[in-house]
Amino acid sequence: MLIVVLIWSYVLITTYLIGYCFLMSLVNMPGMKGFKNGRTRGDKKRYDFKYRESFIVTGVTILTVYAQIVSLFTRVGLGANIGVILVCLLIAVYYRQELLSDVFSMLHILRARGDFFVYLFVFLLMAYGASHGIMHYDSDLYHAQAIRWIEEYGIVRGLGNLHVRLAYNSSAFPISALFSMRFLGGQSYHVMSGFFALLLAWQCVDIKNVLRRGHFIISDFSRLASIYYLFTIFDEMVAPASDYFLSTLVFYIITHLLDMYVKHEKSYVPYILLALVGVFAITIKLSAAPMVLLTIIPLSKLLRDRTKEKMTALWIAVGMALVITLPFLVRNIIISGWILYPVTFLNFFGFAWKIPKGIADFDAKEIKTFGRGYNDVAAFGDAPFSQWVPHWFSTVTGLNKIMLILAIISVFLYIGYLIYFLIAAMGRKNEKIRSFGNGKVFELSSRSMMATADFLTIGGTLIGCLIFWFLSAPLIRYGVVYVWLAPAVIMGRLFIVINNRISKDLREMILKIFVGLFAFWMFFKCVNLVIEDSSRFNPQYLVDQQDYGHYETKEFKLGDETFYYPAEGDRIGYDPFPGATNDVSGNVKLMGDTIREGFISTQEGS
Repeated sequence: MLIVVLIWSYVLITTYLIGYCFLMSLVNMPGMKGFKNGRTRGDKKRYDFKYRESFIVTGVTILTVYAQIVSLFTRVGLGANIGVILVCLLIAVYYRQELLSDVFSMLHILRARGDFFVYLFVFLLMAYGASHGIMHYDSDLYHAQAIRWIEEYGIVRGLGNLHVRLAYNSSAFPISALFSMRFLGGQSYHVMSGFFALLLAWQCVDIKNVLRRGHFIISDFSRLASIYYLFTIFDEMVAPASDYFLSTLVFYIITHLLDMYVKHEKSYVPYILLALVGVFAITIKLSAAPMVLLTIIPLSKLLRDRTKEKMTALWIAVGMALVITLPFLVRNIIISGWILYPVTFLNFFGFAWKIPKGIADFDAKEIKTFGRGYNDVAAFGDAPFSQWVPHWFSTVTGLNKIMLILAIISVFLYIGYLIYFLIAAMGRKNEKIRSFGNGKVFELSSRSMMATADFLTIGGTLIGCLIFWFLSAPLIRYGVVYVWLAPAVIMGRLFIVINNRISKDLREMILKIFVGLFAFWMFFKCVNLVIEDSSRFNPQYLVDQQDYGHYETKEFKLGDETFYYPAEGDRIGYDPFPGATNDVSGNVKLMGDTIREGFISTQEGS
């Protein structure tokens, strides 16, 4: 735990400084002066960002892109960290007055609200959770090896030929390698999935504002779903699984967007930034592809009045999106020969190291079949819709099945919202329309229409993610964030609409019932957490972090290089290295004399 605290402190400082510098520079670019409450000191502008964690999330995104770029040329380790530290020192010196003022301002606000010790408690609690737990099966299968390849080599051509799962490129792995501290000579620490969970947990602290406000807002429901998810992964976030990176980030993005929706954020710049974080989410896992729909919000704001300033902002945003995605795509090509492995219809290259199309197609079918609840690709890979859906639905259990049913209902509810909005938009004259419900005429301003359109975009993105997940590989672990967020957001809005139309006394009673149930639920979950963790408690993990699994191995040769594979099963862990799931010496060969030159498949169908 102590090690996790120290590394997280380092991550917080570096990401905050990098993010601060970037955002302060961004708002001085043409077309990006969109933040309000700016103050001037000489010729420098300091803007009051209402969401301070934006600095950290921006810094995480930038450093992830940085780690991917470094990996294209060399290993990600000591040298990469020295580069980060030098840049941070320069930023700290240049912005010293602004940073000190910002830090003291944050501390003052936290102390005034009594939040400082709450955030500190959450920090320590999440660090404890990230120090030990249940190592994800796939982490010992290939996550650990993928991270080690980045630590040792950066990138190697045709690496996916050695083990196809090493072709599952995710930007979660380079950022994990950057902060693994392997170069210190000890173990490779895997703390970044827990760090993403920490950022979400800090965001969830604002659920306490329900009492202060005395009423609900739509982001409260997103936070409730986030809190539930954090409880489910508390004993698993020790693993560097990309599922945890993605889910916590999507929860964060949607909750942040809903906060801005409620507060009627006028500036388009925060929406641009969150849309870019949504693009970043896609580089973590391709299942988040529909998150690109979030770009509709800033695009609509920029294209509404096509001023020169807004067009400049648009092109800057497009450039930043390319910077985020390009290193990810290049890594895909180098590792697998495909631009988006295992997607084979995007067949643009004929590199010698390309994973054979037949293997890639089978791998894609295996992912889909496994997601549908089957293990036999040959028997069930082409199962008809009418067969696999009932089987798949039967495999979803407990609360997830209830939320899945609510998610289906929320799809139809969203369609109702959309139809009503379209009718209202077409029928609006002089900014007045007639209500279908009670026959009264009410004002519907352009601002209200815009806000509703933003909500529909957020809800539509979640519905798009839900459908994309269902049609691709609907394993509940892959899409739990969409299964929970879709009903929380869409049905939550309906609850607020109804809640606003009932008597004040009834609203107060509902609020008290909610607070009481929430307090009881939190107490129940915390007690269960303590009971479950007690069986895994080890005083060693109060200082250190639980390592990857260790397995008995055998060896095989490729040229003069020795490789390892598990004596039983298919998990190899982090050590020994390099590892594969089985002896592939008959199917793969080195492209040269050394590992660094890459791997090529000897199987047919290249």
